Amino acid sequence: MQITFINVGYGDAILIQKGAFTLLVDGGSTLPQEFEGFPNRIPARDFLAAQGISRIDLAVLSHIHEDHTCGFADIAAHFPVGAIALPCQPDVLRGVQRLSPNAHAARSVPLFTKALHDAEQIVNLAENRGIPVHTLRCGDVLTPVNGLRIEVLAPPEPVATDFEAQIVQAGRQDDPTPALTHLDRTSNDTSLVLKVTDGKLCCLLPGDNCPHNWNHIDFSLLENVNVLKLPHHGQIDSIDQKIVQKMPLQAIITTASSDRRYNSANPEVYRVLHDIHPDAQLLFTDERAYPPYFSNPHGAQAVTLRMNCGLIQTEWMKINSTEEKEKKP
Repeated sequence: MQITFINVGYGDAILIQKGAFTLLVDGGSTLPQEFEGFPNRIPARDFLAAQGISRIDLAVLSHIHEDHTCGFADIAAHFPVGAIALPCQPDVLRGVQRLSPNAHAARSVPLFTKALHDAEQIVNLAENRGIPVHTLRCGDVLTPVNGLRIEVLAPPEPVATDFEAQIVQAGRQDDPTPALTHLDRTSNDTSLVLKVTDGKLCCLLPGDNCPHNWNHIDFSLLENVNVLKLPHHGQIDSIDQKIVQKMPLQAIITTASSDRRYNSANPEVYRVLHDIHPDAQLLFTDERAYPPYFSNPHGAQAVTLRMNCGLIQTEWMKINSTEEKEKKP
C-alpha cells in the first residue's frame, strides 16, 4: 500500500493505492484562488490525470466542507468511480440545492452551502450512473481488497444523525442562514475518522475531526498507528498529548497551505509532537521550510508514503518537472 497526499493548498485529497486498487479520500478545493500563483499546488483532478489514474475504485468523503467536498465532486464527475462512501445518508442531501444563505452570512457559510450542493450533485451523479453509494458509520469495517482494512472510528452515531436532522431542518426554514451557519460550524465534528491498515503500515485519517471528540474511541485501536494525518490542518486543536503518546508514529503529515491561514500548522503543535516523537518525520504538503522541523526547498505537488523494511519511505513528486523523484527513508 502507498498513500499519497496531494498538495491542494488548504484542503485534503488523499490517494491510497494497493496493487491496481485505488481509494480516494476527499478531493480538496475547486476555488481558483487556491491554486493561481502557487505552482506547487495542483487540483486533485489534475494530479490524478497526470498520474495516469483512470479509475477510482472507492471514493470516500470525510465530511461536507468546500476544501474536502468540491474537488471530490469534480473528480466524481470526470473519472469512473466504482463506489462512493459518504458520512451522511444520501436521501438527506436531496433537495438542498434550493438552500441559500442571505447576504449577511459569514464568508464561510456560502462556501459550506456550495459544498452541500456539491454533495447532492455527487448523489445525483451516482444515481444516474448506477454507482453504489454507502453511508459510513462508526464501527463499520471495509476490506475492499486483500490485506487492506479500513475502520471507521468516528463520529459516534448520535453526532452523525443529529447533523442529518439539522440539514433536513434547514430545508424547512424561510431563511436557512442560521441553520447553515450552525451546520458549517459543526461539520468538522461529523468528519469520518478512518484507520487504514495494510500489514505494518497503519495510517489514521481523521479529516477535520479533532481529538476532543474522540472520547468514545477505544484507544487500543490506535496503538499501531505509525502515520498520522493531523486533523484540522494542524490547528491548535489537532492533537492530544495522551493520544499521540499511544501511537508509535514514524510520519506525521499536515495538509496546510503555506500561508498557514486560520492559524493552521500551528508551531505549538509541532513543538509538542517533536518532544513526544523526536524521530518521527514531520511532513507538510505545501510548505518548503518549517525550521527546525522540515525542509523541502524545491516544493512538490504531492508526497507519497510507503513501508520499506519497517521504515516509512517518503517520496516527493513534482508533476511538471523532469527532476527525478526524491526519496528519503
